Amino acid sequence: MIINVRPYIQEYSSKFFNKKRILHYIQNNPGISRADISKALNISKPTVSSLVDELILEKWVLEKAGSKASSAGGRKPIQIFFNKDAYHIVGVDIGGTVVEMAIMDLEGKVSSKSFFKTQDHVGDFFVEKLATEIIKLIQDSGKDTEQFLGVGIGVPGMTDIENGVVIDAPTIKWTNFPLVSSLEPLLPFPVYIDNDVNVAALGEHWKGEGRYEDNFVMITLGTGIGSGIIINNQLYRGHSFAAGEVGYMITDKSLAEEKYEEAFKGFGFLDNHVGGSSFTTRMIQSNYQNMTAKEIFIKAQQKDAIAMTIIDDVMSHLAIALVNVISVINPKKIVLGGGISKSIGPYLSTLEEKVRRHIPMDFELAVTKLQDVSLIGAGRLFLKENDSILKF
Repeated sequence: MIINVRPYIQEYSSKFFNKKRILHYIQNNPGISRADISKALNISKPTVSSLVDELILEKWVLEKAGSKASSAGGRKPIQIFFNKDAYHIVGVDIGGTVVEMAIMDLEGKVSSKSFFKTQDHVGDFFVEKLATEIIKLIQDSGKDTEQFLGVGIGVPGMTDIENGVVIDAPTIKWTNFPLVSSLEPLLPFPVYIDNDVNVAALGEHWKGEGRYEDNFVMITLGTGIGSGIIINNQLYRGHSFAAGEVGYMITDKSLAEEKYEEAFKGFGFLDNHVGGSSFTTRMIQSNYQNMTAKEIFIKAQQKDAIAMTIIDDVMSHLAIALVNVISVINPKKIVLGGGISKSIGPYLSTLEEKVRRHIPMDFELAVTKLQDVSLIGAGRLFLKENDSILKF
């Protein structure tokens, strides 16, 4: 039986509240018995039994016979498990180069992916292309659209999540673009959007280095520099949804007061001194061929003097930015992600030393190990924002 879960808005009655508590407890305690649920949550056994029956009928949970008898003897207890395959979610990461999308289960395990080139479709028909590709991904998976709760999308720019509007995304030429109201009529389920770095932070908090951290910051190092901030287990977006825009941070007073050459227009000071294009620009200025940031990191490890100077300068700017972030937010951990982070491993201890020179606060610095962090984060975004029994 497939139930209609769109939009699954429910009145928060006592029954629904208890049902939600029971489901979340089962998620965190797989194989639990009804009696143990009753005892742990202080809900009567008849109520627990009735609500578990409803959850089974709705496919949110499964029950299996236990392998051992209870400690008191007698019959083997019936164990209850969260059904991660009850429904599925589509996660989408809109990048400046490619749009990636993935199908995942309710625990964030990706089962299939696809992509298309962003710049080939930027313009009036981008939303139609996105909807078509989402439906195609589902059809190719062999699943029915009724098995999907909805879509979460990471967008490369500031987003108004309350109204589903992309405030500013220069790489795809969107300004105050109503993405949700444009896309939802083309799909059979709801859509939620957020800034791509916020989405990556949600993914890291769910399945990556930030999994057990109440307070951490995800900083992505790519074409530009951005951050997602988790405070007390909640994503912090700021007054105008612009929290974490560290690319505008000033990390050198003298340079900031001068007219420095911008590696790319419309981006901030830190973007222009740590972002990927700044590497290439500086190498070209030194009469080198056009090289990627990854290639420049390799050159530096090979003791190329110019590459070493560039990397040292980048690490200094990044260290000052981290000092500022730690001083203001006091996170337990900072996780680095994005394309440049894949090359930063050999310099991580040096970067940490530069930061610790200036602050007394303790912190941990790590590089993400999570594959598909933005896609998984987009799925997490949906679960956190959609008003269903799974919302927490």
